[in-house]
Amino acid sequence: MRYAFQFDTKILAEAAIEGRELEFAVLGGEPPAVSVAGEIVVQHPDGFYSYDAKYIDEHGAKLEAPARISSEELARAQKLARRAFEVLECEGMARIDLFLKPDGALLVNEINTIPGFTAISMYPRLWTVSGVPPTELVTRLIDLALRRGKKRQNLRRSLVPEI
Repeated sequence: MRYAFQFDTKILAEAAIEGRELEFAVLGGEPPAVSVAGEIVVQHPDGFYSYDAKYIDEHGAKLEAPARISSEELARAQKLARRAFEVLECEGMARIDLFLKPDGALLVNEINTIPGFTAISMYPRLWTVSGVPPTELVTRLIDLALRRGKKRQNLRRSLVPEI
């Protein structure tokens, strides 16, 4: 912490969480759709999902999709991912990352509201494994955007009254 304070007056410290990192792709709608789980499996020598493991070492981590979890764990995790998406009033798409602790507890780790969308990105890969190919996924995202646009088209855009 002393080292970190050399760079700023505020630092963020988090408790280490023992558990597995699960990722879910969520696609807006009524209700939002949630993909199967993917799991980050760290293979980096330090055993930590570090910057190097994620971005530099091409073998530092891999995504197992679908993750090897029970159907009960999958259902609970999908429900939590959907709930996080809804509570935060997300629209369109998001990737929700959870931790599955050894005692079965689930924790929301992060929500990525603009997830990557390349051939190797988790979001489209999770949907492909879930049975939604990339072309269908893009079509569904465009349809969601068009519906959202229609819903918002009659909102006022100015504080100046129309004469």
